[in-house]
Amino acid sequence: MSAGEPAYRIDFRVEPACVVADVTGWIDGVEPVIDLFRRSAETLRTARRDKLLVLDQTRGVVPPEPEMRRLLAVLEGSGLGGVRIAWIDVRGTAVGRIEVAEILGRERGYDVSVFDNEQRARIWLNYGQA
Repeated sequence: MSAGEPAYRIDFRVEPACVVADVTGWIDGVEPVIDLFRRSAETLRTARRDKLLVLDQTRGVVPPEPEMRRLLAVLEGSGLGGVRIAWIDVRGTAVGRIEVAEILGRERGYDVSVFDNEQRARIWLNYGQA
């Protein structure tokens, strides 16, 4: 990675039922998460999908609650309001901390849930229960 390049990578793929965002690398604050959601919103619009599956394989820092609140404020009106979002902490090491974002998102009307298991996340994403 050279100077100026992000320390994380987002690879999108469009599946019949959803868009999958596979995120790898290093997350060191809320800005990369804002970038992830902005790029996801654009990909969802282009693909005409209303479900997002985030495979979070990153290392780094889960932003604190004040930064999560800023994230949600920045994303207001981004087109994610009608999107069901399943966030998977693939490594399973930060689910509890990421759940803070789930709670804050739900308070603002987002349909989001955090998982440590892709199968359960896909069930919830498509059928509403895990």
